Amino acid sequence: MNFTAIDFETASKERTSVCSLGWCVVENGIITERKEILIKPDPFDFNEYNSKINGIYPEMVWDKPTFDKYWDDIRPYIENQMVIAHNASFDVHVLCSTLDHFGIEIPDFTYLCTVILSQKAYPDLPSHKLNNLAEALGIDFNHHRAYDDAYACAKAFLRICEDYNLDGFDDVEECFGVRCGIVQKGVGIVSRKNKKVKKN
Repeated sequence: MNFTAIDFETASKERTSVCSLGWCVVENGIITERKEILIKPDPFDFNEYNSKINGIYPEMVWDKPTFDKYWDDIRPYIENQMVIAHNASFDVHVLCSTLDHFGIEIPDFTYLCTVILSQKAYPDLPSHKLNNLAEALGIDFNHHRAYDDAYACAKAFLRICEDYNLDGFDDVEECFGVRCGIVQKGVGIVSRKNKKVKKN
């Protein structure tokens, strides 16, 4: 199973205020790459609450490239790939909004959300926030750091697949009654409703 787990951190409530991106590449079910980049947000406007959460302050990124300067390096991990994120609606909207902000064409890709999957896989957990899910699954990481959040997301997805003996994304859809989200070039996010799980 091949996919890229991602996590965005933002400087403010603005979806284009990306200040960090972490990603974790999984090939044939094995984590092969982990990376994080610091990004100068546009607009360059920091909310104190966001900084306290993600640990990123203006002086850390004022001299970093903006997202558009990184895109050529990031694109191969996203385009035509399966993208996994915890609360994927946030990360996918941030990505699409930021690309649109810089006048960059949104690529084709599909995505799944580990919040939704973990709610279905482990319904008895009191919380499905990433830190709580990771603790329940024995995943050690530093919460709200993009590098670590992407890693924890990847590990959680792999664990769900292991626990339910799922070999592919079609199996995931069938088992949990979800559909992979779709982002289409020239269209953006395509809404897909979840399907009902067949009961034996």
